[in-house]
Amino acid sequence: MIRILPALALLAIAAMPWRATGAEAAAPRKVETERITVPTKPVDPPGKAANAVAEPKLGKGATGLPPLVAKTRQAILDAAYSGDLGSLRAVMQRNETPPSLSVNEVGDPIDYLKSQSGDGEGLEVLAILTDVLEAGWALKGAGTAQEMYIWPAFAVLPLDKLSPGEKVELYKIVTSSDFDEMKTAGKYTFYSVGIGPDGTWHYFKLTD
Repeated sequence: MIRILPALALLAIAAMPWRATGAEAAAPRKVETERITVPTKPVDPPGKAANAVAEPKLGKGATGLPPLVAKTRQAILDAAYSGDLGSLRAVMQRNETPPSLSVNEVGDPIDYLKSQSGDGEGLEVLAILTDVLEAGWALKGAGTAQEMYIWPAFAVLPLDKLSPGEKVELYKIVTSSDFDEMKTAGKYTFYSVGIGPDGTWHYFKLTD
């Protein structure tokens, strides 16, 4: 005899969630996953980047200088070798402001140079200026707002690591007794020149 279920019972069975049976229910569904590898950059040893920035670029003469820097250097040299401080004034006036000659206010720059020159006419200072600009140069702060071409390179180099040849070049600018005092101070302290990458003459003074 066939038993007919009431309509309400059939609807209840149909509404029940389907449940797998047997082996199908026992086997968990496997989800495929993909491994993603993220490339990593090699890490520089501590201090390597800082050392690379701190080491100045060195050069001699006009070789390696930007054209505007080389032009200003040559203009200063020509004026200094002429022995005419008026010519040096003309080079200074190419700047928006005169180059710094001291940590203090100096008034008229040419009068100040004369006052600092042993001969009283400024010629000794002009001679020092030529010696400084014919020494090797150093580029400090490359790529920064403080980028500067500096003469002589000794102004940014450790004096206790100079080669014999570098010392010969230094002795063209200072005496051996001056050098001894600098070694005690731990730095070069005589005159230096700074020219910006755009050719601006920033200073000619005793190194701070």
